Amino acid sequence: MKRLFLFVLPPLIILLAAAVYFIGRTPDTREEIVISIPYSEFIRNIDTNYYKLWLEEQTGLSIRFNIIYETPTADYLRSMFASGYVESDALFSLFDDGDWDEWNSVIQEFGEKGYILPLNGFIDQSVHLSAILDSFTDYDLRSAMTSDDGSIYYMPGFDPSTFERHYQVLWLNQRWLSALNLHVPQTTDDLRSVLQAFKDGDPNGNGVTDEIPLAGSNDVSGEQIYNAIINAFIYNDPDNSRLLVENGEVLFAPVTDRWREAMMYLNDLYSDGLIDPFNYEHSILVGIANSPWDVLGGFASRSVSDILFQSNPELINAFLHIAPLVGPDGTRNATVRTPLPKPAGVVTSNSRNPEAVFMLLDLMLSEEAFLIGRFGEENIDWVRANVTDRDFYGNPASIRVINHLGNRVQNKHLGELGPFFAYPTFADGVTFSAFDIRHEYVNARAYRLYEQFKPNEFISPVIFHGRSDIPPLRRSIDAYTEESIRAFITGVADPFDDAAWEAHLQRYRELGVDRFIRLVAEAMVGS
Repeated sequence: MKRLFLFVLPPLIILLAAAVYFIGRTPDTREEIVISIPYSEFIRNIDTNYYKLWLEEQTGLSIRFNIIYETPTADYLRSMFASGYVESDALFSLFDDGDWDEWNSVIQEFGEKGYILPLNGFIDQSVHLSAILDSFTDYDLRSAMTSDDGSIYYMPGFDPSTFERHYQVLWLNQRWLSALNLHVPQTTDDLRSVLQAFKDGDPNGNGVTDEIPLAGSNDVSGEQIYNAIINAFIYNDPDNSRLLVENGEVLFAPVTDRWREAMMYLNDLYSDGLIDPFNYEHSILVGIANSPWDVLGGFASRSVSDILFQSNPELINAFLHIAPLVGPDGTRNATVRTPLPKPAGVVTSNSRNPEAVFMLLDLMLSEEAFLIGRFGEENIDWVRANVTDRDFYGNPASIRVINHLGNRVQNKHLGELGPFFAYPTFADGVTFSAFDIRHEYVNARAYRLYEQFKPNEFISPVIFHGRSDIPPLRRSIDAYTEESIRAFITGVADPFDDAAWEAHLQRYRELGVDRFIRLVAEAMVGS
C-alpha cells in the first residue's frame, strides 16, 4: 500500500538534564502547575475529577485548571499572548479544532515568537511519546508533528482507531424499507428507486407527504451525503483534496469523466426532490432524525449516535447501514481516513518548570492514562476482559466497560481534553456490559463492512514541510471543489452542459491543480 509523506527534519537540540524530578515530594511541598483548558459541559467538577487527581498522585504536582470559556480562535490566542498576561504553564486543546494546516501554522508562529516552547529536547528524553513515535507505522508521525522550522511545539491528541478511519456511512430507515416491501439498495439505480418510493409511498403511514428521503448537514465532516454517493463513481477523499492513486498514478477526481457522471446522478436526485444535501445544520438534522413523527428516510454519518440519540435504542434499531453503493461501471469504494495528530498540549514560555510540565504531558500519553482518560476508573467503570469476552469486531476483547461515560456529565475523565493516544488494542478491543450500548456495536458492524471496500492504494496524508505556498494552494482548490459540488447538484451549474463542464475544468487550471498534482506525485516518488 502506498502512502505519501514528504518531510524535512532539521534537528533542534534543547539541553535538558533529565533528573528524577518528583522523588521526595509531599502534599505540602507540591509544585503547582497551571493549565488553561476549554470549558466542557460534560465535566462535573474539574477540581475533584478522578483523572486530574490521578495525574497529581502520579506526578506529585498540584494541577490547577484555568477554564477558557471563549471560543479559542487564532485571533483570540494571539490577543491572549500579546497581552503578556498568560499565567498558564500549559495550554490544552486550544489549537485542535478546524483546519490542520492552519493550526500548525499558528503554532509555529507562536513558537517563533517565543510564546510556546519547542519540545524536541524533551521528546528525546520522553518515555511514552518516544514509544508512540517509534511504533506508529501508517506514516512518519514525528515528521507530521514537526513545523517547517524543524521544531515540535506540541504534544498530540491522536486517535488512530478503526472508529476514526471510516466516516462516510449511509444509514437508511429500515422501518420504511419494510413498510414498502423494499430491498436494501446495492447500486445507485437501487438507491434512486428506494428514495423515490420513500418520497411517494407514505412509508411513515400518516397519510401526509412529509417524508424527507435522504438528508445531510452542511457543517460536519462525513454528514454531507454526496461524499458517500460519489464513491460509487470514483474514489472520493475530501481529507486529501480528492486525490487518488490508480496503478501508481496520482489523479485528481474532480476533473475526471467519472466525477462528472457523479454530479449528473446527484443533480438528478436533487431535481426530483430525493436528496436534501445542504440545507441543514447538524443540530437541525439531529432534530429531524429524532423527531417522533418519523419523517427521515436516511442520512450519512460516521457514527449512528452522531445523529440519533443514544437514549433511544428503538430508533437506533430502526436505521440500517448499507454497503458502499455500486456505480454504473461496477465501482464501489469506501473512503479510508488516516487520522492526523491534533495539537492537544503546548508548554508556554512562562512555564516555571517546563521539564515537570512535559513529564506530565508525556504521562498523559501512557496506556494507563488513556484507559482512565476515555473509560474512567478501573474496577468501577471498566475491568480487564475475560477470555470469553469479544470486542466490537468479534475478536478477543481487552477491556469490558461496565459504566459507559461517553457523552454524559461525569467526573471521571476530561473528555480527552489535552494530550492522549488512543491505543487501538484498547480503543478497538472494547466490550460492554450492564447497559444497552447498541449504537457502539451498530457502528462497529458498519466499519467492518466498509473496511472491505477501501482501495489498495491511497494517499495519506499529504503533508509538505518547508513549502508555505502549498497549504493556501490546497485550501483554494478544496474550497472551489465544495463550491462546484453544490453548484452542479443544485443546477446552478449544469453538469450535463459541455460548456459548463469546460468552465469547471478551466477554473481548476487557473487555480494550479496541475501543479498540485505534480507536487504530490513527486513527493510520492521520493517517499
